[in-house]
Amino acid sequence: MKKIKILSIDSGGIKGLIPAILLNYIEELLQQKTNNPDATLSDFFDMIAGTSTGGILACFYLIPSNNENGPKAKHFAKEAVNLYAERGKDIFKPKIETSLNKITNFFSKDKEKEKGIFKNKLTSSLNSANNLIAEEYSEVEFEKILKEEMGYAKLSETLKHCFVVSYNISTCKPVMFSTPEAKKYIHRDYYLKDISRATSAAPTYFKLAAISSLAGATQYLIDGGIFASNPALCAIVEANKYFFKDKNNFVDDMFVLSVGTGNEKEEYDYKKAQNWGVAQWAIPVMNIMMSASVEIVDYQVKQLFASANSSENYFRMEPDLCNATFELDNTSDENIKNLKDAALNYIAQNAEKIDEIVEKILVL
Repeated sequence: MKKIKILSIDSGGIKGLIPAILLNYIEELLQQKTNNPDATLSDFFDMIAGTSTGGILACFYLIPSNNENGPKAKHFAKEAVNLYAERGKDIFKPKIETSLNKITNFFSKDKEKEKGIFKNKLTSSLNSANNLIAEEYSEVEFEKILKEEMGYAKLSETLKHCFVVSYNISTCKPVMFSTPEAKKYIHRDYYLKDISRATSAAPTYFKLAAISSLAGATQYLIDGGIFASNPALCAIVEANKYFFKDKNNFVDDMFVLSVGTGNEKEEYDYKKAQNWGVAQWAIPVMNIMMSASVEIVDYQVKQLFASANSSENYFRMEPDLCNATFELDNTSDENIKNLKDAALNYIAQNAEKIDEIVEKILVL
């Protein structure tokens, strides 16, 4: 029996550039080894799961194209690299910058100097207030990009089993977007662009997402990283439900590749942290929750496969961030370069391991 192959991708904001580069490298190796330049990740995995930025990638890789020769992926993995590297700044465009551009539009071209002075003063006045009472980034450009990249592709149409997580603030329950469920029930079918928006609606960064199914049912959702920054364990349970029907020792029949968005502990000084209030803890709590969730799931999955004597069928790829920052929203040219370097350094240092992963994908 061939093993069910699962690709799982972590959350991490702009750090999604790291798994995008790693998976592009794997796709290129698969193309070389199969002598098929048109091969894509969707040809080799039975399920692609993701949270937040990983959820965006999962949806992106599984969008079908209109192909006369049968279903085929619309995008190659290299296009995801371009999405993060070239459009990251547009996704993380400060809300205050968007507002200022609108406010200062009434200045005529011959008053550019006055416009600049006014904008600088207004920026100074609004920055502190905006940081306290509103999310940091505008969702408008983000949603525009998702629509451009994904169009109106539906969850029910994905090439393989797509599995993406989010969290409903109205019901206080996790939400699992799943292709089989979408095919079965129209009220669980959504546009991929909307699922991508929901799974990545990180509190304090973006406004929560209000998305409607194709049946018109609306959910109010936030980032899936709240409870599953590393969705690998959720994906394994999902696979058991749909592929194995609760078969005992089901991990015997699985291959799991889990891809992280960069490993680096964000350290906090005790003397400073002991006096923090709500505002100071907002971002650190998010970072701590995400980091802890990633590590505990990796541990649990390792133990699960080890207990079934199948440790060789679970791989975790987690590069060190090196000079890149842990921040989810740092889209400076320097940090984009550092994120690329982190991924490329990992590839260079783990060439044999990656080759082993590719061989297993092809053989199992």
